[in-house]
Amino acid sequence: MYQDMWVDPDDDPRETDVQAVDERGVLLEYLRYYRHTLEMKCAGLDAEQLAQRSVPPSTMSLLGLVRHLAEGSGTSAG
Repeated sequence: MYQDMWVDPDDDPRETDVQAVDERGVLLEYLRYYRHTLEMKCAGLDAEQLAQRSVPPSTMSLLGLVRHLAEGSGTSAG
């Protein structure tokens, strides 16, 4: 039914009924959604598959993306 979609919308675990009421809530929901997307993309892959480069000219892999995102999580301002 949804041949051009990655996940059937009825089965998509990222979709919730949460309605953000403020700017912080929107940001948190956005981050939750995209973190879950990355987790879904990596699920079931072995180390070799995670390290495989994406489409040229990019040199990024899913593992590289996870590492990149993790670098920013440990920093603090000020």
